[in-house]
Amino acid sequence: MREQYFIDVLNRFDTDERFALEKCGYSPDDKLEGRQKEIFEYERKSVREKITTNLSNIKNWNKSNSSGVPPRFAECSFFNFECRTENEKHIFQKVCNFVSQKHNEGVLLMTGAKGTGKTHLGTAAVRDTQGRYVSMEDLIYKVESSLNFKSPQTEEEVFNDYSTVNFLVIDEVGRSLKREKEIEILSYILRKRYDNQLPTIVISNLEKKVLMKNLGEAVVDRLRETATSIEFTGESYRILKRKVA
Repeated sequence: MREQYFIDVLNRFDTDERFALEKCGYSPDDKLEGRQKEIFEYERKSVREKITTNLSNIKNWNKSNSSGVPPRFAECSFFNFECRTENEKHIFQKVCNFVSQKHNEGVLLMTGAKGTGKTHLGTAAVRDTQGRYVSMEDLIYKVESSLNFKSPQTEEEVFNDYSTVNFLVIDEVGRSLKREKEIEILSYILRKRYDNQLPTIVISNLEKKVLMKNLGEAVVDRLRETATSIEFTGESYRILKRKVA
Protein backbone atom coordinates (compact mmCIF):
# COMPACT_ATOMS: atom_id res chain seq x y z
CA MET A 1 0.00 0.00 0.00
CA ARG A 2 1.31 3.45 -0.93
CA GLU A 3 0.32 5.11 2.35
CA GLN A 4 2.05 2.43 4.42
CA TYR A 5 5.07 2.64 2.13
CA PHE A 6 5.54 6.37 2.77
CA ILE A 7 4.96 5.92 6.51
CA ASP A 8 7.69 3.25 6.60
CA VAL A 9 10.05 5.35 4.47
CA LEU A 10 9.56 8.39 6.70
CA ASN A 11 10.16 6.41 9.89
CA ARG A 12 13.31 4.85 8.49
CA PHE A 13 14.50 8.16 7.04
CA ASP A 14 14.27 9.75 10.51
CA THR A 15 15.96 6.92 12.39
CA ASP A 16 18.47 5.35 9.98
CA GLU A 17 21.39 7.63 9.01
CA ARG A 18 22.68 5.26 6.33
CA PHE A 19 19.23 5.10 4.72
CA ALA A 20 18.95 8.91 4.80
CA LEU A 21 22.34 9.25 3.13
CA GLU A 22 21.31 6.86 0.37
CA LYS A 23 17.98 8.66 -0.18
CA CYS A 24 19.91 11.93 -0.59
CA GLY A 25 22.19 10.47 -3.24
CA TYR A 26 25.21 9.65 -1.07
CA SER A 27 26.85 6.35 -0.31
CA PRO A 28 25.51 4.89 2.97
CA ASP A 29 29.15 4.55 4.10
CA ASP A 30 30.02 8.22 3.54
CA LYS A 31 31.48 10.07 6.54
CA LEU A 32 30.50 13.67 6.03
CA GLU A 33 32.13 16.59 7.82
CA GLY A 34 32.11 20.37 7.76
CA ARG A 35 30.55 22.01 4.71
CA GLN A 36 29.66 18.65 3.17
CA LYS A 37 27.71 17.75 6.32
CA GLU A 38 25.83 21.08 6.14
CA ILE A 39 24.88 20.42 2.50
CA PHE A 40 23.66 16.94 3.41
CA GLU A 41 21.48 18.28 6.23
CA TYR A 42 19.94 20.81 3.83
CA GLU A 43 19.27 18.07 1.26
CA ARG A 44 17.93 15.79 3.99
CA LYS A 45 15.39 18.41 5.00
CA SER A 46 14.32 18.83 1.37
CA VAL A 47 13.91 15.08 0.78
CA ARG A 48 11.96 14.73 4.04
CA GLU A 49 9.57 17.47 2.91
CA LYS A 50 8.94 15.57 -0.32
CA ILE A 51 8.17 12.36 1.59
CA THR A 52 5.79 14.13 4.01
CA THR A 53 4.10 15.93 1.11
CA ASN A 54 3.44 12.61 -0.64
CA LEU A 55 2.05 11.15 2.58
CA SER A 56 -0.11 14.22 3.22
CA ASN A 57 -1.48 14.14 -0.33
CA ILE A 58 -2.63 10.55 0.16
CA LYS A 59 -4.19 11.23 3.58
CA ASN A 60 -6.10 14.26 2.30
CA TRP A 61 -7.00 12.95 -1.15
CA ASN A 62 -10.53 11.81 -0.27
CA LYS A 63 -11.31 15.29 1.06
CA SER A 64 -10.56 16.83 -2.34
CA ASN A 65 -13.10 17.34 -5.11
CA SER A 66 -10.88 15.33 -7.45
CA SER A 67 -11.53 12.12 -5.53
CA GLY A 68 -15.31 12.18 -5.91
CA VAL A 69 -15.61 10.62 -2.44
CA PRO A 70 -18.68 11.78 -0.43
CA PRO A 71 -17.84 13.57 2.86
CA ARG A 72 -19.34 10.65 4.84
CA PHE A 73 -16.49 8.42 3.62
CA ALA A 74 -13.69 11.00 3.46
CA GLU A 75 -11.88 9.53 6.49
CA CYS A 76 -12.09 5.90 5.35
CA SER A 77 -8.74 4.18 5.02
CA PHE A 78 -7.28 0.70 5.19
CA PHE A 79 -5.99 1.60 8.67
CA ASN A 80 -9.42 2.16 10.23
CA PHE A 81 -11.29 -0.75 8.64
CA GLU A 82 -12.46 -3.14 11.35
CA CYS A 83 -12.13 -6.86 10.63
CA ARG A 84 -14.57 -8.68 12.90
CA THR A 85 -14.15 -12.22 11.58
CA GLU A 86 -11.59 -14.38 9.82
CA ASN A 87 -13.63 -14.07 6.62
CA GLU A 88 -13.47 -10.28 6.83
CA LYS A 89 -9.70 -10.49 7.32
CA HIS A 90 -9.55 -12.60 4.16
CA ILE A 91 -11.69 -10.08 2.25
CA PHE A 92 -9.59 -7.18 3.53
CA GLN A 93 -6.40 -8.87 2.36
CA LYS A 94 -7.84 -9.61 -1.09
CA VAL A 95 -8.79 -5.95 -1.56
CA CYS A 96 -5.35 -4.80 -0.36
CA ASN A 97 -3.66 -7.22 -2.75
CA PHE A 98 -5.74 -5.96 -5.66
CA VAL A 99 -4.96 -2.31 -4.89
CA SER A 100 -1.22 -2.85 -4.40
CA GLN A 101 -0.81 -5.11 -7.44
CA LYS A 102 1.68 -3.73 -9.95
CA HIS A 103 0.57 -3.30 -13.56
CA ASN A 104 -2.99 -4.01 -12.43
CA GLU A 105 -5.55 -3.88 -15.25
CA GLY A 106 -8.32 -6.06 -13.86
CA VAL A 107 -11.72 -5.59 -12.22
CA LEU A 108 -12.58 -6.35 -8.60
CA LEU A 109 -16.30 -7.03 -8.16
CA MET A 110 -17.51 -6.53 -4.59
CA THR A 111 -21.08 -7.63 -3.87
CA GLY A 112 -23.23 -8.23 -0.81
CA ALA A 113 -25.61 -6.69 1.70
CA LYS A 114 -25.57 -3.05 2.75
CA GLY A 115 -23.36 -1.96 5.62
CA THR A 116 -20.78 -4.74 5.30
CA GLY A 117 -17.81 -2.50 4.49
CA LYS A 118 -17.76 -2.44 0.68
CA THR A 119 -17.84 1.34 0.28
CA HIS A 120 -15.35 1.79 3.13
CA LEU A 121 -12.83 -0.43 1.36
CA GLY A 122 -13.64 1.09 -2.03
CA THR A 123 -13.01 4.64 -0.82
CA ALA A 124 -9.91 3.46 1.06
CA ALA A 125 -8.63 2.20 -2.30
CA VAL A 126 -9.33 5.61 -3.85
CA ARG A 127 -7.37 7.27 -1.03
CA ASP A 128 -4.36 4.99 -1.38
CA THR A 129 -4.17 5.25 -5.18
CA GLN A 130 -5.33 8.87 -5.45
CA GLY A 131 -7.98 7.60 -7.82
CA ARG A 132 -11.66 8.44 -8.37
CA TYR A 133 -14.97 7.35 -6.83
CA VAL A 134 -18.40 7.66 -8.42
CA SER A 135 -21.80 6.13 -7.76
CA MET A 136 -23.60 4.64 -10.75
CA GLU A 137 -26.46 7.10 -10.35
CA ASP A 138 -24.08 10.06 -10.40
CA LEU A 139 -22.27 8.64 -13.41
CA ILE A 140 -25.55 8.32 -15.33
CA TYR A 141 -26.45 11.88 -14.32
CA LYS A 142 -23.08 13.23 -15.48
CA VAL A 143 -23.41 11.52 -18.87
CA GLU A 144 -26.99 12.66 -19.41
CA SER A 145 -26.22 16.22 -18.25
CA SER A 146 -23.34 16.44 -20.71
CA LEU A 147 -25.90 16.37 -23.54
CA ASN A 148 -27.21 19.77 -22.41
CA PHE A 149 -25.66 22.55 -24.49
CA LYS A 150 -24.88 24.47 -21.27
CA SER A 151 -22.84 21.60 -19.85
CA PRO A 152 -19.16 22.39 -19.12
CA GLN A 153 -18.25 18.92 -20.43
CA THR A 154 -19.20 17.02 -23.54
CA GLU A 155 -20.33 13.41 -23.34
CA GLU A 156 -17.00 12.35 -24.82
CA GLU A 157 -15.10 14.27 -22.13
CA VAL A 158 -17.13 12.66 -19.32
CA PHE A 159 -16.49 9.18 -20.70
CA ASN A 160 -12.81 10.00 -21.20
CA ASP A 161 -12.45 11.20 -17.58
CA TYR A 162 -13.67 7.91 -16.16
CA SER A 163 -12.01 5.75 -18.78
CA THR A 164 -8.52 7.14 -18.20
CA VAL A 165 -8.31 7.89 -14.47
CA ASN A 166 -5.57 5.77 -12.88
CA PHE A 167 -7.93 3.91 -10.50
CA LEU A 168 -11.74 3.95 -10.55
CA VAL A 169 -14.36 2.79 -8.06
CA ILE A 170 -17.97 2.57 -9.29
CA ASP A 171 -20.43 2.12 -6.42
CA GLU A 172 -24.12 1.17 -6.17
CA VAL A 173 -24.18 -0.72 -9.45
CA GLY A 174 -27.33 -2.59 -10.45
CA ARG A 175 -29.90 -0.48 -8.63
CA SER A 176 -30.63 2.25 -11.20
CA LEU A 177 -34.15 2.58 -12.59
CA LYS A 178 -32.51 3.54 -15.90
CA ARG A 179 -31.24 0.02 -16.48
CA GLU A 180 -30.54 0.29 -20.20
CA LYS A 181 -28.53 3.47 -19.68
CA GLU A 182 -26.66 1.88 -16.79
CA ILE A 183 -25.72 -1.13 -18.91
CA GLU A 184 -24.64 1.08 -21.82
CA ILE A 185 -22.42 3.32 -19.69
CA LEU A 186 -20.92 0.55 -17.57
CA SER A 187 -20.19 -1.59 -20.61
CA TYR A 188 -18.43 1.28 -22.39
CA ILE A 189 -16.30 2.34 -19.42
CA LEU A 190 -15.26 -1.20 -18.51
CA ARG A 191 -14.30 -1.87 -22.12
CA LYS A 192 -12.29 1.35 -22.42
CA ARG A 193 -10.53 0.78 -19.10
CA TYR A 194 -9.73 -2.76 -20.22
CA ASP A 195 -8.24 -1.34 -23.43
CA ASN A 196 -6.30 1.24 -21.39
CA GLN A 197 -5.07 -1.48 -18.99
CA LEU A 198 -6.44 0.31 -15.92
CA PRO A 199 -7.88 -1.20 -12.69
CA THR A 200 -11.52 -0.81 -11.61
CA ILE A 201 -13.55 -1.74 -8.54
CA VAL A 202 -17.27 -2.34 -9.08
CA ILE A 203 -19.48 -2.36 -5.96
CA SER A 204 -23.08 -3.55 -5.63
CA ASN A 205 -25.49 -4.25 -2.76
CA LEU A 206 -27.03 -7.04 -4.83
CA GLU A 207 -26.06 -10.68 -4.70
CA LYS A 208 -23.68 -11.56 -7.50
CA LYS A 209 -26.17 -13.77 -9.37
CA VAL A 210 -28.86 -11.08 -9.21
CA LEU A 211 -26.43 -8.41 -10.36
CA MET A 212 -25.26 -10.48 -13.30
CA LYS A 213 -28.87 -11.03 -14.35
CA ASN A 214 -29.55 -7.29 -14.25
CA LEU A 215 -26.45 -6.11 -16.10
CA GLY A 216 -26.92 -7.72 -19.48
CA GLU A 217 -24.76 -9.97 -21.62
CA ALA A 218 -22.14 -7.41 -22.71
CA VAL A 219 -21.23 -6.35 -19.16
CA VAL A 220 -21.39 -9.89 -17.81
CA ASP A 221 -19.02 -11.14 -20.52
CA ARG A 222 -16.56 -8.38 -19.68
CA LEU A 223 -16.73 -9.18 -15.96
CA ARG A 224 -16.29 -12.89 -16.55
CA GLU A 225 -13.20 -12.16 -18.60
CA THR A 226 -11.50 -9.68 -16.27
CA ALA A 227 -13.11 -9.69 -12.81
CA THR A 228 -12.19 -11.20 -9.47
CA SER A 229 -15.26 -11.47 -7.23
CA ILE A 230 -15.67 -10.99 -3.48
CA GLU A 231 -18.98 -11.65 -1.72
CA PHE A 232 -19.44 -9.62 1.49
CA THR A 233 -21.46 -11.37 4.18
CA GLY A 234 -22.18 -10.85 7.86
CA GLU A 235 -24.23 -8.39 9.86
CA SER A 236 -24.28 -4.71 8.91
CA TYR A 237 -21.82 -2.46 10.76
CA ARG A 238 -24.61 0.12 10.99
CA ILE A 239 -26.97 -2.31 12.74
CA LEU A 240 -24.23 -3.36 15.17
CA LYS A 241 -23.52 0.29 16.03
CA ARG A 242 -27.20 0.87 16.78
CA LYS A 243 -27.24 -2.23 19.02
CA VAL A 244 -24.21 -0.97 20.93
CA ALA A 245 -25.76 2.49 21.29
